[in-house]
Amino acid sequence: MLLRRMADLQPDLVEAACADLSATHAEYMAAHNRWQTMQRSRTAPKGLALYEAVLGPAEQRRQVPFGDAVMTAHQWRLPGLWPELRWEALVGTEDFVLHAWLVRAADEPVPELGPVERLAPWSCVVGDVLAGFPGARQRDPEVPARWGVDVPGANGAVHRLMFVHGLLQQAV
Repeated sequence: MLLRRMADLQPDLVEAACADLSATHAEYMAAHNRWQTMQRSRTAPKGLALYEAVLGPAEQRRQVPFGDAVMTAHQWRLPGLWPELRWEALVGTEDFVLHAWLVRAADEPVPELGPVERLAPWSCVVGDVLAGFPGARQRDPEVPARWGVDVPGANGAVHRLMFVHGLLQQAV
């Protein structure tokens, strides 16, 4: 289901990923459609229970302070494309999922990013950029599954990075 939204910005990478996973276009679209149907179903589990129904129990959980509240970050390993990443769901009260995206596994080092204008698609997650570029600022692009980060450059220029499910797709 992750690949469908990424195909909007990186169709060639998604096609190669499907080939690596031995999945056809029809199979990855069917997975996306199943996920969308489950999210909208009146009878499917809701919140954290939906993720657990699809991914099983979270492999790791940790408390995350969030303003005056404390959330729980649940993480799952996703075998296949990104072994160094985890799917993370930030969960609040009554198992309500506030946000979910790809993050770097705690035991994986943050990659050397180099200059922001040379960042390659699928090379880093939001947390990597925030750690690697101190002046970076997050922005909500107001599109589901997407996230933005602005990184200040030379001469007042701003590099706008677009992420889908937390994974870099474009640097403009």
